[in-house]
Amino acid sequence: MMTPYPIRLRRPKPEDAAVVCDLVIACDVEDFGSPDFDLGELLDMWSGFDLQHNVWVAENAGGQIVGYAFLEEDSEEKLFSYGFVLPSARGTGVGTALLTAIESRADELAAASGRHKRLQNVVPTLREDAQTLLRTRGFVPVRLFKRMSIRLEAAPAAPDLPAGITLAPFLPGVDEQDLYAAYIEAFADHWDFAVPGFDTWAEQIDRPSFRPEWWLIARGRDGDIAGFALGRMREDTLYLNQIGVRRSCRGQGLGLALLQTAFHKAYAAGQPSISLGVDTSNPSGAFRLYEKAGMRVVYEVTVAEKTVQPGSPA
Repeated sequence: MMTPYPIRLRRPKPEDAAVVCDLVIACDVEDFGSPDFDLGELLDMWSGFDLQHNVWVAENAGGQIVGYAFLEEDSEEKLFSYGFVLPSARGTGVGTALLTAIESRADELAAASGRHKRLQNVVPTLREDAQTLLRTRGFVPVRLFKRMSIRLEAAPAAPDLPAGITLAPFLPGVDEQDLYAAYIEAFADHWDFAVPGFDTWAEQIDRPSFRPEWWLIARGRDGDIAGFALGRMREDTLYLNQIGVRRSCRGQGLGLALLQTAFHKAYAAGQPSISLGVDTSNPSGAFRLYEKAGMRVVYEVTVAEKTVQPGSPA
């Protein structure tokens, strides 16, 4: 293990964005073999973060940014966090310093609310050093998520839509309320799902990278939304943030049709790479569906969790 060196934590500034993005990409390449992030995604995230309280960068003695972490207040009960350490700075105490900052902030939030918080942190499953650090701080693994991807070498087959289903892009100013209701129903049985308020959910529509043409809406004969596939185009990859089908509309092949439609649109736009994340224990069988569509696992991350009580250090 390398000898720890002086580390200073501070809040990020707008001019740090490109350096932080490069740091996350360097971690992706080291841990997963290829980048899975871009500057647009970072700016989207920062637009919704409390940068003055819930985000940190770590500098070494020379002023180089060697670490980055954030904490999201997902719900009244749950806090979600993630940390990144530049590969060349691992084993020097940066990760420990960032985790300590995250835990201290969780303590503050628990104390302010007067109720316990579930603090989650995500690490690459194969990073045993990171897993060990979390275990020593009382975190317990609770879920596995996989990143899956496909690169289309030829035009995909046209989607086979269930009878009575029509697809159209999202219409800003028209579809928000209906889509929000469909989202709540489609994800109600997903692990750890917390219902966001409408305004919180709708913040993604105001982000710089939002493009309505990559949000696909499926409607039934009655005009109600039956399912959806919500994506964002990165530099060279369509990332599907959410694919959902209402419970009453499942079992008809709509999920596969939405996925195939996204493939078709991406290929036609000259972007043959598509990726998404999936809970391997999803009760809807999403993982098997994506495999059926030809997607393959790229990497896996572990969600670990601990309970923070008000008045007791994390």
